[in-house]
Amino acid sequence: MLHSAAVGRCRGVTGMGPAAPCAAGHAHGVGRRAVADGVARGARPLAPRPRRVGACTGAPPLWPSLHCSHAARWRAPRAAQPIHAQTDAQGQPPSDGGSGSGAGSSGSGVLSSGIAEAEAAAAAAAAAGADAAAGGSGAAAAAAGAAHDAAAAAAAALPDAVARAASPPQPAAGGKPGSNFAKRVVFGVILGLLGAAIIVYGRLPFLVTTMFVVYQATQEYFGIVTSRGISRGQDAPPPLVSAMTTVLCLSITALTYFAGIKSGTAMCVAAFLLLVMNVVGNNRPTFSQLTSSVFGLFYCGYLPCFWLKLRNLSLPAPEVQLPALAALLPSMSVGLVATFTTVACIIAADTGAYFVGKNLGRTKLTDISPKKTVEGAAGGLASAVAAALALRWLFVWPGDAVAAAGLGVIVFFSSIFGDLIESIMKREAGMKDSGNLIPGHGGLLDRFDSYMFSGVIAWFYITTVLPRFGLA
Repeated sequence: MLHSAAVGRCRGVTGMGPAAPCAAGHAHGVGRRAVADGVARGARPLAPRPRRVGACTGAPPLWPSLHCSHAARWRAPRAAQPIHAQTDAQGQPPSDGGSGSGAGSSGSGVLSSGIAEAEAAAAAAAAAGADAAAGGSGAAAAAAGAAHDAAAAAAAALPDAVARAASPPQPAAGGKPGSNFAKRVVFGVILGLLGAAIIVYGRLPFLVTTMFVVYQATQEYFGIVTSRGISRGQDAPPPLVSAMTTVLCLSITALTYFAGIKSGTAMCVAAFLLLVMNVVGNNRPTFSQLTSSVFGLFYCGYLPCFWLKLRNLSLPAPEVQLPALAALLPSMSVGLVATFTTVACIIAADTGAYFVGKNLGRTKLTDISPKKTVEGAAGGLASAVAAALALRWLFVWPGDAVAAAGLGVIVFFSSIFGDLIESIMKREAGMKDSGNLIPGHGGLLDRFDSYMFSGVIAWFYITTVLPRFGLA
């Protein structure tokens, strides 16, 4: 194929080689051999009339993104467009099922940079060909050869750009994982010290903290229940019922503390009122609405009450082994020692399970939480028992080492199953965290899920099991 020697409209057709300039300085796909043959014959081969694109009528080249001197992009069939031309409305390359969106976004920038370099090289070659075309057909042929080499080099750089775009970006040293772990440790220590002070002081600060946990837990719970993942398969409670559940949860906590009403009685009355609200507030209430609201009342209102009952156990405790520590603490009671020991066992179980599972974990524990391992669970169990025995030596309670070890065992199981139960709710809702209240930890339920059942289990063990077997 050979283009017209006259400067003006060109009628080139697509060749099989990279882009080469015509006499008008347009970049078209043309083979070097075809150019040489055309120059030797001094004639233009017949070709179908190409489609017009602006002022240029040349046919589209091999790479449709290459520009002619009019800066008009060649129109090519959609299926023949290269990767960088197949972008969405925001200019991003199409993703594969939504995965790797971050890598794809950064990769498109690298790809666009490589394509820009290729287009710039082809445009420079076209301009050089236009200048050389004025010198005669021999100069045009030489320019075509130079353009062929330049465009070939530019096209060779394109796969490298594609490869760089396809490779995921490497995280910088000391990036988010390390900073997130540090944040988790810092806020965990702050919460631990604040919680220890509140447990030691007891009374009104302990009640206020419990009521705050109850309120925030209900908000995050109904955030899970009304999420798109769960509400797609069942009807979520209406907002009025959610608000009523929060009020009733707080009422159960307050009545248990101030009026001395048994928490079981308060739970039954509150559940009845909540079911009545479901019937009155809905035209056609569903069973899923009834069960989800009553479970929220049980989970967020009834269970935390047992932490108040555990802390308020007024049985006198033995003397502390360390006199210096005894001088800093108020009058010791079984409630204080039992609450402190239970919380310490939960923290030890979480910490031991994390580090043992991270370094030695090989066997998956359950599909509910894929990151939990059998080795990590064993490490958590050993850590909880060790914490209970250590505090038994310090506080001289409970009276028997077997009783202390038993407390560590039941607290471990209540904490790990409390964690799994909340994981089931989050997985059903399609949520990673229940909220973002605590930096590095997520929501309050993400941090206190291990505590939800541990209070009632410890209270039952201390008030029922130990006295029955004479181990208190």
